[in-house]
Amino acid sequence: MNLAGPRKNVVLRGIGGSPNIAVGRVQLLDRRSLKIPKYHVRDADVEYEIKRLREALDKSERQIISYKERLHESGSRESGSILDAYLLMLRDDAFSEGARAKIEADLVNAEWAVRSTVKEIRQQFEELDDEYFRERRSDVDFIGERVLHNLMGKRADPVQQVDYGAILVAHDLSPADTAAMMRHRILGFATDLGASTSHTAILARELGIPAVVGLENVTEQVGSGDLVIVDGVHGVVILWPDEGAIALYTRRRDARIAFEREILKNRHLPATTRDGVVVELRANLELLDQLPMAVEHGAHGIGLYRTEFLFLDREFLPSAEEHYLFARQVLDEMAPYPVTFRTVDLGGDKLARGVDIHPEENPALGLRGIRLYAAMPWLFREQLRGLLRATQHGLVRIMLPMVSGVAELRAAKWMIKEVEDDLRADGVQIGKYEVGAMIEMPSAVAVADLLAKECDFFSVGTNDLIQYALGIDRTNEHVAYLYHPLHPAILRMLRDVANAAQAARIPVSVCGEMASVPLFTMVLVGLGYRELSMTATSLPAVKFIVRETTTAECVALAQKSLACATFFEVEDAVREEMVGRFPRLFKDEG
Repeated sequence: MNLAGPRKNVVLRGIGGSPNIAVGRVQLLDRRSLKIPKYHVRDADVEYEIKRLREALDKSERQIISYKERLHESGSRESGSILDAYLLMLRDDAFSEGARAKIEADLVNAEWAVRSTVKEIRQQFEELDDEYFRERRSDVDFIGERVLHNLMGKRADPVQQVDYGAILVAHDLSPADTAAMMRHRILGFATDLGASTSHTAILARELGIPAVVGLENVTEQVGSGDLVIVDGVHGVVILWPDEGAIALYTRRRDARIAFEREILKNRHLPATTRDGVVVELRANLELLDQLPMAVEHGAHGIGLYRTEFLFLDREFLPSAEEHYLFARQVLDEMAPYPVTFRTVDLGGDKLARGVDIHPEENPALGLRGIRLYAAMPWLFREQLRGLLRATQHGLVRIMLPMVSGVAELRAAKWMIKEVEDDLRADGVQIGKYEVGAMIEMPSAVAVADLLAKECDFFSVGTNDLIQYALGIDRTNEHVAYLYHPLHPAILRMLRDVANAAQAARIPVSVCGEMASVPLFTMVLVGLGYRELSMTATSLPAVKFIVRETTTAECVALAQKSLACATFFEVEDAVREEMVGRFPRLFKDEG
């Protein structure tokens, strides 16, 4: 807390967790670390400690189920799956049986066994390469904290004490905290820790709660009762704003809400440019609970369904029947539009029980994606049996991840044809399906013309392509500033892939984060992309841009961008154009 007395309009910069704006008074959440007792127990007391552990686990499970019901009543969908993941973690042997084993082997109390188990599991998450999965560390902490509170008889829900209409400031928050505060209880929140991919940020976006995370030390800067502005659009928190700042951000908030409501009304209109060119806008999904949101925001199909989430957080690998039922549900929901299923991309940062991958020094470049299919063909074939059966219910696009060249593509296509022949021999009818490559490796870009001759479609995964092409780990704070979608090298790669696809007369899309950013829409259309797949909430803004421009204007901006030497120059040119054309989207009102 600032003991020297508040100044006016002090700006703290973090990460926009949810793109909304709130103005209100701070309520500081005091969540000091629990002091965990450690003591040894006698052999005769082991069963008692295990009984205490079991009761705390059961109580924690009941609490999370209660949160899930509360979120369901509020209309939140994705949150149900997030809290389901919490329940799976509670029931997972690595957690519950791990703690039990420590009580028995080390003769320690239940609290210390839980603390030690959480520490070990958290360390495993920290060693993963992917930002999304590293963020799961806070989920492990939350589960451990909840069980410990219940073991020690402490109140596990300090958020329940937050005043109505406050802005919550905390060191960190869990999704269950977000469930506890709910939209009607608080105006917004700000945290020291967190990233845009954290479950808490995901829930905040879904519930429409303004949020800024990753502020590092906001809890040290403010005290309860301080007036603040939370700007989740730009990722800033303004401390002790004056009347002018309050009036400005109130206008911006109201204008943003009005504009979002306005463009959402056009969700059922086609994304057609003013000169009549159709750009198909599809949604990226990970969980079935996200399907209704994709439909509500006007998605014309699914451009990327990450099927590996079917494999995670479960005891056994999914069967062909499960793959079939899952795919059928998605196809039925999105009919008559196509659905692109990315085949399982396990390995690297995503591990599943039953898939034995030895530890690797650099798993991001190891046995993962399409490379796994040769080592574990049964894994791929089981999924294919389900996906090919689902072709009776709609157009299935099978997208192969981590393709580096033609040989891998041919091997995978041969396996697909084998599974199809087996199914037909069993009397199963196979409908129409397409096989395509996810272009996310620089080598795939270099041989895109060769791949295009043997693919039904291309889809560019810009997230990995940027990292691999520029040699950047975007989660590494020392080099993250070099991660930029508008880097001239990336623009040229995108151009070359689009040109190769057009020459082979196959469709090409972008399904990475780049497609979700409205600022980049005109550039992508100008480079030749007529399919874009994105997070559902980005669909209305991207559609608005497409419908308000012409392809000639998009091509002109793309050519101007390709002529630039640095990504700074590209960004300046693109931002100037987009702000000028769409001030309500890219220029703050006020």
